[in-house]
Amino acid sequence: MRKQLSYYLIFVVLYAGLTVAGVFTPFILPGIVVLVGMMLPMSSVGYDDQARWDKYAAATPAGRAGMVAARYLSALIVLVAGSALILVLMLVLGLTGLIDSPPVESIAAVLACLCVALVFDAVILPILIKFGAEKSRIISIIIFVTVFGGAMLITQLAKNLGPGGGVAFPAWLAAALPVVLALVSVGGFVISYFISLGIYGKKEL
Repeated sequence: MRKQLSYYLIFVVLYAGLTVAGVFTPFILPGIVVLVGMMLPMSSVGYDDQARWDKYAAATPAGRAGMVAARYLSALIVLVAGSALILVLMLVLGLTGLIDSPPVESIAAVLACLCVALVFDAVILPILIKFGAEKSRIISIIIFVTVFGGAMLITQLAKNLGPGGGVAFPAWLAAALPVVLALVSVGGFVISYFISLGIYGKKEL
């Protein structure tokens, strides 16, 4: 896990450099959070499957519930820490003039990508726990494309709802979108945890 996180850090530094050089827009950086949200659960479950760690962990005092809690907690910690790192990086680069990204837009972009990553993990973790990493690989890619496409649609809708957009929707609806996204992502993550508890409790190890 530590080695994989070091790869993600190198990935962030590389893309930050390319962003400063003008190769990418600043908002490619928050997208790394979504990418980590896809890769981390698949790789961690894959490692556990290869080492047959689930059989050993189920026999520990923490039991099956502890295994599920550990996977969700590790995913949450990495996503929150990664989002904080990206946000600090974007704010520093923005304040120093290296990238054109106002603080408010940077914060909004990072929080939106964090919510998208939570939604993805909420959907994929029960599937990974049910079928394992190998059988869930294609399903994971399909879900990633669906969630990412939905996020792009919401982003485009938000632009249309903005002051320069061509669609005149009520202001309360535009203001409610971030709240709805936050509630769906956090609520979905919690519900997903209990679904995974039920799945793992009945799974034959």
